[in-house]
Amino acid sequence: MANDYKAALIAYRTSMSLAASLLSDGVITEREYSQIDRIIAKRYGLNLASICCRIPLIDPENRGNMRHNEGSDADEPNDF
Repeated sequence: MANDYKAALIAYRTSMSLAASLLSDGVITEREYSQIDRIIAKRYGLNLASICCRIPLIDPENRGNMRHNEGSDADEPNDF
């Protein structure tokens, strides 16, 4: 990942984290959150269709990228 893109992505995710907190606290509405999302992405030159923008790589609930009950069971044979 290029350093400029990485820096822009970190700045975007940091800004959107603050916006998500405002949304969960009821300070802003869903519509305002969407507007902020577009403005911040444009400011940092990111495409909102990019998987990196919308999907956090680490889920704050379980500190991973998928829940413990997702994926295949350890007892099942591998598909590869």
